[in-house]
Parts: sequence; C-alpha cells; structure tokens
Amino acid sequence: MTADPGNMSDPKKVRQLLANAERLNATEMATACRRRLFELGGADLDDPVECRLAQAVAALEETYREKHGRAQPAGYTRRKIANAGAVATLSDWALNPNVTPGFIALVESGMAEFTGEYVVAEFPDRFQPHVVAAARERLHKHGVKLPPG
Repeated sequence: MTADPGNMSDPKKVRQLLANAERLNATEMATACRRRLFELGGADLDDPVECRLAQAVAALEETYREKHGRAQPAGYTRRKIANAGAVATLSDWALNPNVTPGFIALVESGMAEFTGEYVVAEFPDRFQPHVVAAARERLHKHGVKLPPG
C-alpha cells in the first residue's frame, strides 16, 4: 500500500516520503508531499487568513530548503508578520511591483494557491479593494485560475 501524504501530520515523515519519491522519479507523489508540507505550515492557526499566510511562508521556506539543500527560515518575512500582521504583510506582497522567484516557482509547479496573492484573492473582504485588484491582476497575468468570489 502506498503512503498518502494527505493523511500525514509529521513533516519529517512527509520529507522522507518526498525524498523517496524524488529518488524514484515519482513526480505526482513528490508534488503531493510538497503540497502537504505547505498545508502543515498553518495547521495550528484558527484565523483563515493567518493560516493561509503560514502555508505561504511554509511554501517559501520549502523552496529555500530545496534551493539551498538545508532549512533556511524566512526570517525577514516572519519578523514582518510579527510586527505588521498578516493582512499588512499580504497587502505589501500584492502591491510589490516585482514578481518574486518564489511566486514564479509556485505558479510553475501548479501550486499557485500557496502564493500570498492567491490568499488575498481568496479573502477579498479582508483587504482593501486596490490590494485585491493588484493580487488578482498578478495571478491573471501568470495564467492562474482565480479563486471563486
């Protein structure tokens, strides 16, 4: 029986399954493992925007881990969240005129729902209209199907 990363709650075990999937060139399993690692990033938060932001940060940190071959916390991002809050951090991301490599990597891997812009578009009632418009425009420009609403 094949392990299902969607039912796993231990990031270490998910990473081990990911390593095995990559070694065996099991692309779908590797993608499912990455998705699960991102999801686990916000598992302990009640506010949906904070939860989704934590998942986006987990995605960013996992991208760093794969790029550098070791854990590398997104220290600046975490400090910004602690100081300014989830809504302000996501708003700044959406309004930034530059597209980040993390955004591109997530879009290209089919996991755009873990970008900050997607979170803004997903919860438009929590953000100012111009922020939502900027997030939706960036997603649309990169061929991302927008969340309902």
